[in-house]
Amino acid sequence: SVLDRRLKLLQAEGIEFRTNADVGGNVPVKELQDKYDAIVLCGGATLPRDLPIPGRELRGVEFAMDYLTPQNKRCEGDSIADEQFTSARGKKVVIIGGGDTGADCLGTAHRHGAASVVQLELLPKPPQGRDETMPWPYWPTILRTSSAHEEGGNRDWSVLTKSFSGSQGKVEQLNCVRLEWFQQDGRMQMREVPGSEFV
Repeated sequence: SVLDRRLKLLQAEGIEFRTNADVGGNVPVKELQDKYDAIVLCGGATLPRDLPIPGRELRGVEFAMDYLTPQNKRCEGDSIADEQFTSARGKKVVIIGGGDTGADCLGTAHRHGAASVVQLELLPKPPQGRDETMPWPYWPTILRTSSAHEEGGNRDWSVLTKSFSGSQGKVEQLNCVRLEWFQQDGRMQMREVPGSEFV
């Protein structure tokens, strides 16, 4: 209902939404170039970034979009079979990676009734506010807390997942190590902190 309300507001402002428009397919690029003064391409990456580490094949290691999309369809009233749906109810959930998609997974896991939720981030914890490394007009890399984070769960930074392990083909734990970040040749580099391994 919130999304529908927002779409109606945008339409009232004069925005025309054309669904199932395949630019370069059923909508020729030339048509857009001839009809409009500017074309803005905005796309989301639904292609997952895999984590090819030992144990990746275990059941229970899911891509974010494979987890989120069926949930969104169920919210819209679509019939999604249980075997095509992953529920976090009663499970200990670990989200590898931050950003908006990670926050969406966090909020969804809470709504499913997960036993616990932890979000791991490879990068170090960003500062609360802009510092000298991010002068205006550059986009500041600062700590952002979404409404999903406010729902609960824990976040941990500078963590590298080395492998998944489990039994009977099902994931039971992540084997991780803490990272130390440093500057080298003008670029941020990482190295594992000796003796910091944890499960």
